[in-house]
Amino acid sequence: MDIRVALLGGDELVRRGLDGMLRTLGGFELGSVKDRARRPIDIALVETFGAPRGDTTLERAAADPFIRHVAIYTWNHQPGLVHEPLEHGVTGYLAKSLSAQQLGRALRAIHLGETVVAPLLPVLPTKDLRSTDQADLLTVRERETLAHIATGKSNDEIAQQMQISLNSVKSYIRSAYRKTGVRSRSQAVLWAVSHGLGAEVLEGV
Repeated sequence: MDIRVALLGGDELVRRGLDGMLRTLGGFELGSVKDRARRPIDIALVETFGAPRGDTTLERAAADPFIRHVAIYTWNHQPGLVHEPLEHGVTGYLAKSLSAQQLGRALRAIHLGETVVAPLLPVLPTKDLRSTDQADLLTVRERETLAHIATGKSNDEIAQQMQISLNSVKSYIRSAYRKTGVRSRSQAVLWAVSHGLGAEVLEGV
């Protein structure tokens, strides 16, 4: 079944452009929130025109029981704007500069329950995350693993990308979590974004 995507807050030009991108990918359907009670929305893309803080459309989407996942879709993809929405139920922060393939990859990851920031941005860490000095304690493999986690890859995909075993991936994740102090995958995404890890990971998609 196709992944049902809806655009909230976008104008007709953006809607038509998004519809065209999704059609080229296949496996997606651009739906409407008007009939969401009958046909729930898998991912609502909320277009923000400034800082997402206080965006009522975003808040309503995050609280809507007929919307499974919410992601910000914006040109305003700047450092400092990512943390707060991710900490309040938003599972994606996507730039409009993404290609169709990159967008499709990000949407599929979000649909599977991953938290995705694309492309990655170096932003200031929140008070709940450890200092940038912690990044120096990570091995190259641990840093690479966290970078892939931040782009929404599953453990299996990370193993294939890094050409290592699944057990090795899990080992790198455990050690990276221990060194950085994170306790969940969403926190790992925030940590990786805060420290600018893997900013070029999506280039080859």
